[in-house]
Amino acid sequence: MKKEERHALLLEKIKENPFLKDEELANECNVSVSTIRIDRAELGIAEYRERVKSVAQGASDAERAEILDLNLLHDGVAVLKTDNSMTFEGTDIIKGQSLYALAEELAVDVIDAKAAVVKVANIKYTNIARKGDRLVARSEVIRIKDYEYIVHVLIKANLKEVFRGKFSLLIPHGKGDIG
Repeated sequence: MKKEERHALLLEKIKENPFLKDEELANECNVSVSTIRIDRAELGIAEYRERVKSVAQGASDAERAEILDLNLLHDGVAVLKTDNSMTFEGTDIIKGQSLYALAEELAVDVIDAKAAVVKVANIKYTNIARKGDRLVARSEVIRIKDYEYIVHVLIKANLKEVFRGKFSLLIPHGKGDIG
C-alpha cells in the first residue's frame, strides 16, 4: 500500500473510531507500529491516550502535542503542529506561552509525574516560530535527587532552535513548601 493510500485509510479509521490503538491501526494497514506513529505525526493525529482525553474533553487534535518517543526518567520527543490559535492576533508569530507549555508538558511527562511544580525555569527564546511550523521538542533528564528533577528541553522549528529551557521540577510528596 502506498503512503498516500495508507494515510487516507488511517484518517478514515481514526474518524470512525478514535479509540483504535497503534497496534490495531498497524494491523489494519499491514505496517509496523513505528510506521503508524510516524504517519500519525505527519498527519497531526494524536496518540491513543491523547485522543481519548480529547474526546472526553471535546478538544481537537491540533491542540495537543504528539509524543513520539518517551524513555521515562531519561528522555523524550514530542511534536506539535502550530495553528492560528497559538499566534498573536493579526500575525503568524507563535506566542511564547505555547512554546513554554509544550516544553513544560514534555518535562513533566518524561519524569512520569501526575503533577509537578516548576521550582525554577531558566528559559530562552532563540528564534521566531510561525503558524504552520512543526515544533519538535526534545527533553533530557539531567539529574534526579529526592523529589527534584532537572530536565533540559530544546524546541526546534524547521531545524532551527526556537526555545531552550532548564526546568527544576518538584514532585509534591506531602504538605509544605517547595523550598
